Amino acid sequence: MTNYNEIDNPLPDQVMRQMDVDFENQLFKDHCYEQAKELCEQNDVHKDLIDEFQEWYHNYFADKPEEMPNAISAEDVDLINTWWDECGDDYDDYHDPFNIDPTPQYLYDNTGGEPPISAKERNRNSLDSKRESHGHRYYSNSW
Repeated sequence: MTNYNEIDNPLPDQVMRQMDVDFENQLFKDHCYEQAKELCEQNDVHKDLIDEFQEWYHNYFADKPEEMPNAISAEDVDLINTWWDECGDDYDDYHDPFNIDPTPQYLYDNTGGEPPISAKERNRNSLDSKRESHGHRYYSNSW
């Protein structure tokens, strides 16, 4: 007579193996997303594009995890350029993925400069300047 309680059921082992694989895949995905975000932040990628780049980065290295860099540096910008070459046409609102101000640095006034003035102040100063240079012609009481 057979004792059915002693039958070895492979299903729990299969389920546990699959859960282990799923857990490792999730760890890999989290690591990819973290590295991709760090790379985007180092290279000033538009905030709206970071999620899309993270997904691409994960898919890019999913087939070849051994090629994924251990640490991210700003020099890994080639990955962002590769992603943009492949997917950039999908984003009509952006000319490039980088959120860089095109104003040359030498045009920024870091000294504080003159404070901005209102249009009224500018007009009054202009009139005062004309009064100084042209004398009596700009005084209303001398007409």
